[in-house]
Order: sequence, then C-alpha cells, then structure tokens
Amino acid sequence: MNFKNITYVIILVLTTLITSWSIPALVKKMVYESDGYPMMYYSSLLKELCIIDFRESKDAFRDVKGNTYPRAQFDSLLPLMNYRQLAMNGALPDSIEGHALDVKVLRSKQVVYRFRPTDAHAPQPKMGVLLEAMPKRGSLSLPGDYFRMDNREMVFVDAQTNRVNQEKSKRFTDELLKKGFEFPAQAFWGNPTVRKPYEEGYFCLDSRGELFHIKMVNGRPFVKNTGISQQVSVKWFAMREVSDKRFYGYLFGQQGELGIVESKEDGGYQFVQMEVRPVDFAKDDVTIMGNMLYWTVRIYNPEAMDCYGLSSSDLKSVSTFHQERKPGRWDKVSKLLFPIILSPTSTNSGYVGCYLLHFSLWAWIVSAVCALLYFATMRRRIAWRKNLIGSTVILLTGITGLIACLLLPRNRLE
Repeated sequence: MNFKNITYVIILVLTTLITSWSIPALVKKMVYESDGYPMMYYSSLLKELCIIDFRESKDAFRDVKGNTYPRAQFDSLLPLMNYRQLAMNGALPDSIEGHALDVKVLRSKQVVYRFRPTDAHAPQPKMGVLLEAMPKRGSLSLPGDYFRMDNREMVFVDAQTNRVNQEKSKRFTDELLKKGFEFPAQAFWGNPTVRKPYEEGYFCLDSRGELFHIKMVNGRPFVKNTGISQQVSVKWFAMREVSDKRFYGYLFGQQGELGIVESKEDGGYQFVQMEVRPVDFAKDDVTIMGNMLYWTVRIYNPEAMDCYGLSSSDLKSVSTFHQERKPGRWDKVSKLLFPIILSPTSTNSGYVGCYLLHFSLWAWIVSAVCALLYFATMRRRIAWRKNLIGSTVILLTGITGLIACLLLPRNRLE
C-alpha cells in the first residue's frame, strides 16, 4: 500500500473510533427511559423497608411485601425521615419505641452518606489541612499551613511563604514515631473544611497497614494507634464528623467489609461492621441514610440492588430487599446494534481515556450481515482493497463502522 492508502486507513480507523463513541451516545439519548433503582427507607412504624418510587404512581408508595399506601400517609409512615414536615404540621409523635422525639435530637442523629467508585479511583490530594481540635474562640479556622506525608516524616508547609515549618514538622514526626507509626504512609483521610461542627483530624494508614488517628490539640500533636487493623484490613476510609459524635467515619475493608469506626468508653476505637453483603469496591455504589433508630443501606450496581434496614445500635440487619435491574430499551438496542461501545470516560473512574463499555456477541451477527451487504454493494463502485478494508471494519464494529465508511470519500485506492 502506498502513502495515500495508508492515510485512508488511518482516517478510517480514527473515524470509526469517534463513531463508536458518538453514535451509541446519541442512540442512548433517543431511547432513554428512567430505569434506575427506587429510593428506599426503613419505616420505624411498619417495621419494614419501604419503596419510594413515584415514577410508577404519583399517589402511592409501598413496602417490600407489596402493600400499597396512599400518598397522604407518606409522611406519617416515615416519621424519622419526614420529622421536619410533621413538626411543622404538629403531627410529630411524642415517642417511638420508647424514645422521645425531639427535633434537635432527631437532627443530630441524621446520617447521610454516599460512596461511588470514582471517589476512590480519582486522584487523591497529596496534602492535608490539620485544624485545631480545641479552638479558643469555639469556631474552626484554617491554620495557615498544610501538611504532607513524606517518606520519613510529616512535613508542615506555610501557605504564604511556601517554607517548611521545621519545628512543627519535627514535633509531629517525633510523636508519630514514638507511637509506633512507620513511614511511608499508604494513605490519609480527613475532612479539610471549617464547615463542620468539630475537628477530629485525620486517619492515616502506615506502611504496615496500621490505622492511626492524628489531630492537633492546643497546638500539640495527638497520635494514637486505633488498633482497627487487628479487626479488619483497611482499604478505604471516609472521615465524617457527625453531629452526635458517635463515630469518626465509614471504613471499607479489603474483603468488602463495610462499617463505622466508633469511640469506645475507655478512649479506644472499635470497628462496627454493618450486616450487609460484601461491597465490590470497583463497581458498587453505596448510599446510607440513618436516623436515631434505624439505618437504610443501599448497595447497587448496573446489575442489581441490595437494600438493608439496620438497627442503629449495633448495625445488625432487620430487613433485606434484593432487586435485579430490568433491561430497558437501551439495553435491548445496544445488544443488537453495537458489538462494542467506546467512551472517553469510565463509569467507575474519574480519568479520561479510551474505555470499552460494552461487548455483545449478538451484535456481531448483525455486523456480519452489514459487512456482507456493504461488500456486495460496493464491489463495483470502489476498488477491491478499499472494499475489503471497509467490510472488515464493519464486521468488527457494526453500525458505527458502516457509518464511518459511508462518511469517507469513495476515491479508488491506488
């Protein structure tokens, strides 16, 4: 093949890559229908998980046993979720299960958290902000410096001058080494904002996999080995300074464990595991909605959803629900038309690249038919080599390859 033929092949390949992303994206918008999972919440009155999905019916919601309730009862059947509206209407119960209901207490016990695979796969900050845990004025403020975890020390850098604070760095590094911390750190997690009720610093994973708690109290370092790694092998931690100070954050284990890190009465730490199925860190989304009595945990991915009602005291399961995702119009269309679908982004990663999102053997049958029709139709209109190259591309990529071939000029190969 000469230079002109090589150029044609390169242009054809690039055009096919573009159509393999753009054409499926356009078709998906054309046939899109809402096929996600419904919102769910555990009812403290019904003692069962409730399905809140007004896409099917605007006037009702139901529990997992199939019982349907009118829209007017929605607020009253989920009082710990809709307590603000009930309080405004003067309809908030005095107590539930022997627990007095007070708006301030209910607000402090509310828990909301969502984890997505992109949270872990996206680039993580290399520096953190360690706030004063006991501010003299009672409100949190930025310290004016940042820290990083180097191979052998914890380094504090002044934000204005960009100079290392040697004294502060040595003070914290010495305390870490004294408490048994081994550099380099594998990861550290915190919540670097002043828009929170209090400061609990950072949780840091050392080179041995030990989880340490680090914070600054009256300008001095507070370092403690949590001992959590003796209970579970830590993979990921999400720091959350909750209003009632019950726990520090959510912890994911290497084997799919999910739970919280609580503070013990003796000042220690304990991992309280949620009684849910193992979390697939690469593809599962996790949503947690909790109140003073029960937590609702949803673990879902493109294949299925598992929902759990947990007792807030020990996070043991009191109700479960499983739902397979129903194939929508897009699933049926893509299975027949597109043997492969490419995308510059991934559903489970924050990085830009070339990702294969779809692979269908059924669509290759359609692709083979399209390739034969193209070869037969074009054999007298274009050179045989161009026809053979185009037919091969269509066989591999289907409709998107056919569109790419039709977009290119039909000049004869030399």
